[in-house]
Amino acid sequence: MRIKFQGKKKIVMAEKRKIFGYATFHHPEDYSGKRNLEIDFIYVPPKFRRKGIATQLLNFLMEKYKKVTWISLWTSIDSEKDESWRLYEKLGFKQLAYQEDYYKKGWGTRLFVKRMAK
Repeated sequence: MRIKFQGKKKIVMAEKRKIFGYATFHHPEDYSGKRNLEIDFIYVPPKFRRKGIATQLLNFLMEKYKKVTWISLWTSIDSEKDESWRLYEKLGFKQLAYQEDYYKKGWGTRLFVKRMAK
C-alpha cells in the first residue's frame, strides 16, 4: 500500500486501484498564509479499520507539513461513536474544545490541535 496525493488537498492510501483510506485537508484562509493545516476528513472503510491505516495517513500529513505551526481537526459523529478520536491523542494531538450535542442529542464534536513547528 502507498500513500499518494490526489490533487492538492487529498491523500489516498491505495494499492492496485483499491482504496484503503483517505484524508482531505486545507490551509485556512487567513493572514497566516500556509502556516496552519486543517484536516477536514479522514476515512477508512470499516473492513480496513484497526489496521493502522488512519495512523499512517496522519503520520504522512504530519511529516509532509512538519513546518506548519498547527494542525487541527474536528471529530465526526462516527469518530465519536467508536472513540477513534483516541488515536489523535496517541499521536500527540490535544483536545482543545468539546461541543456538546453538535450532531444530535448526546453526540458532540471535539477539536484537536497539534503544535508542529514554532
